[in-house]
Amino acid sequence: MIRNEMEKHNNAYNTPTRKPLAGRLCNLDRLVAVMTARGIDGIVASGANNVYYLTGFNPIAHKSDEPRPYAVVLSRHAPDRPVLVMADYYVGTLVAQPSWVADIRPYRAVMMPMDVAPTPGDIERFLPRNAHGLAWTAGARQHFSFDKASAVRGAIADLGLATSRIAFDDLGYGMSLGLESATLADGYDVLMDARAIKTDIEISMLERAAALNEAAILQTIAAWQPGCNWRDLGHTYAKAVVDLGGFVHDPGGMVWGHPTGTDPAIQLQTGFETDEVRRGTNVMFDCHGIIDLYCWDGGKTWVVDGQPEGVAKLHADATAKVAETMIAAMRPGVRVSSLQQLARDTYRKCGVHDADHTIAFFHGLGLSHMDLPTRTADGKPNGDWMLEPDMVVPLHLLVPGGESTRWWLEEIVHIGAQHSRPLFSWGFGPN
Repeated sequence: MIRNEMEKHNNAYNTPTRKPLAGRLCNLDRLVAVMTARGIDGIVASGANNVYYLTGFNPIAHKSDEPRPYAVVLSRHAPDRPVLVMADYYVGTLVAQPSWVADIRPYRAVMMPMDVAPTPGDIERFLPRNAHGLAWTAGARQHFSFDKASAVRGAIADLGLATSRIAFDDLGYGMSLGLESATLADGYDVLMDARAIKTDIEISMLERAAALNEAAILQTIAAWQPGCNWRDLGHTYAKAVVDLGGFVHDPGGMVWGHPTGTDPAIQLQTGFETDEVRRGTNVMFDCHGIIDLYCWDGGKTWVVDGQPEGVAKLHADATAKVAETMIAAMRPGVRVSSLQQLARDTYRKCGVHDADHTIAFFHGLGLSHMDLPTRTADGKPNGDWMLEPDMVVPLHLLVPGGESTRWWLEEIVHIGAQHSRPLFSWGFGPN
């Protein structure tokens, strides 16, 4: 059965050839509404995910703790005219992946010699021949700056934000700009509030990510052989992901730890596990990774070379029923606390012993495994958050237990205006 399922999913999931984005990722109307509600006039985003979200610009080679070689400046009073500032060596990327942002402002960066005086013509070194004549290149030449700070300050002034309230996703960077007449604010929640509600393009990218994860898990299951250890299993999953066009993060893509014996502790993988994955073990696939920066999450339980029996069968059937009940209840206006109570109540009705120790939790999903604001527009903590249409929300269900009784299911749910739907195609039963 596993081999047939794997072949079906491999046929359904075609390894993608990377293509330019088909349109704008960001929910611009939502962003403007959030900025208005929070009293924000402008946004300056320099984090990689936020730059990608706002512009579609996803350049190679930059690492998260390095100085950020790009920034987006956007005014809610002219949201269709943002400015994208970038290091000179990145301008060629826009030929392969055009941005909906028309105002591109490069600056002289690390590749240019410091012992030679800068000139406006330096930008020509980085403009490929097929960039000449494109709509944005004339502006890129006109606005070429000799440093990033000057480029960002110029964009802020040109958008009429110099005396306004500006939110930065990196507030420390905002403070370094010396904007004496502007009021600075933390932009983390502003952008997360916008990112919580997905556009159609984002939904399709998350569907693709879920399909890749599903195919990779099934390939991993099919590859198991006696003597395989946990490190082998993680490596097999990572290789399947890469073969399918995705990426996992160091130290690995499989999240749950798997204590042996009867230990019911909730643990995470460390990457150092070398114990054998034995027949009859309940393997809880909770897998993370990305494709085109959009995350996947989730999976479910596989009984190695077998099927659930006894208490495990009870836990499996109950978890399937809870998932069905929960997805039917995951509608706009519902808060996560009420869903958690519903999960425990359903486990209890299904005969699960000590149902109060079962786990049900939720978060957003998109460019991160958060995509939710930590505080609402009125400054209150957003812990017990409310579902809204076009959120994508992972549903996590866990019955803790030992290696042969624990049970896990994580489904990815697209919240609809009336009915929500799972993104995985394999159902709620065991693998």
